[in-house]
Amino acid sequence: MDKKKAVIFDVDGTLVDRRDTFLRFCEYLIEGYGKEYPYEGTKQELIDYMQEIDANGYGGLHNFIPKLSYRWKLPHTIEEFIVERNAVFGSMTAPYPDTYEVLDAIKGKYKLGIITNGYSSVQRAKINTVNIAGYFDDIIVSGEEEFEKPDSRIFRLSCERLGVAPEEAVYIGDYYPNDIAGAIGANIMPIWINDDPLEQQEYNGIRVKQLRDILNYLG
Repeated sequence: MDKKKAVIFDVDGTLVDRRDTFLRFCEYLIEGYGKEYPYEGTKQELIDYMQEIDANGYGGLHNFIPKLSYRWKLPHTIEEFIVERNAVFGSMTAPYPDTYEVLDAIKGKYKLGIITNGYSSVQRAKINTVNIAGYFDDIIVSGEEEFEKPDSRIFRLSCERLGVAPEEAVYIGDYYPNDIAGAIGANIMPIWINDDPLEQQEYNGIRVKQLRDILNYLG
């Protein structure tokens, strides 16, 4: 790999364990509302259903309450649910076991950036909860900009703020449509964190199973 000057990261599913965060949120809802508002099925069945409709964060917050109502009628409007969810979700965030190891290994060798889609308050809370903001030279949250991934403009903006050309950057992410396709469209070399060999089989770039594996390519 040609020498690069910057490494830019996604957040959810890349630096922090979004699945674990969502499971904590499910527990929060059940503990807070389960006794007063009974739900259909067992607790685990309800959690499984919430994971299904959440779709790892891509199910759409505005769709969550209408879909959940088939199994559990919470006392929330869509807007009330989003407000409560956004108030607590970031504080439930946990890093992956190798997050700090990787950031410690490359800090000082590259300029480091973040591009993450989502509400500003929620994504900033995630970053602050796991105490990683200090590693980064620039952090971009789509909720603070006019565009979001996979729009190539947000990738180019990150490069501009880091003072590098797109060709001099690497982008690390886990979600192909937003992260990998977006980086390719901006002429940034992606490294895809994905352990499913059957997904996007036409992708011929670098694919790793877990975050620490990127060190094999960055050095």
